[in-house]
Amino acid sequence: MSRRTERVSNLIRNTLGPILLAKISDPRFDPVAASITRVEVPEDLLTARVYISVAGDQKDQNKTIKALRHAAGYLQEQMMKRIQLRHTPRLDFQIDQKLKKTMETLNILAEVTEELRKKQQPAEPHQSSKMTDQ
Repeated sequence: MSRRTERVSNLIRNTLGPILLAKISDPRFDPVAASITRVEVPEDLLTARVYISVAGDQKDQNKTIKALRHAAGYLQEQMMKRIQLRHTPRLDFQIDQKLKKTMETLNILAEVTEELRKKQQPAEPHQSSKMTDQ
């Protein structure tokens, strides 16, 4: 990513976040459950792929993406009012699968770590069934 595309990506992310919180009234969109994780802009700056993380199940993610895609034109217009670019990139919303994959990987690592701990623990000494008389 060039410095220019990185700057535009950060600008879009920082501008779009507050717009999502304040301007979306679609009941399918919960601004508390959704957050922008990253924005990718190609060298031509014509599109901006906005990756969203949604707290909830697959149904919640689908509702959120549908709402954002439905509002993309409006969001682009609101963004255009706030930033100065020759062409405002077309917004393309996607669920960020990186976060999900990272969480799955961390869960697997935690399971493996727990199994290794169990194997490394010394076996508890067996108590003799015979009692000694004193």
